[in-house]
Amino acid sequence: ESKMKLSDLIVDPGTGMYSHTKLWTHIAYATVTATFLHMSVSGNPPGLDLWLVYLGIVGGHGLVSKFLSLKYK
Repeated sequence: ESKMKLSDLIVDPGTGMYSHTKLWTHIAYATVTATFLHMSVSGNPPGLDLWLVYLGIVGGHGLVSKFLSLKYK
């Protein structure tokens, strides 16, 4: 069983170098998630359209990223 290190969030596993792409992706996801949660608890819950956009962006990126990593490993 391998444990994930915090640096794994921003280090490219193929090269072992820091990845600006991974860093900014995680910052963007954290920001949009915090905003989404803030909207949910502030009495102005997001509608279906924002749910679909949020899930499409976060889920879609994860799906495409996994597909590309498997295809071009």
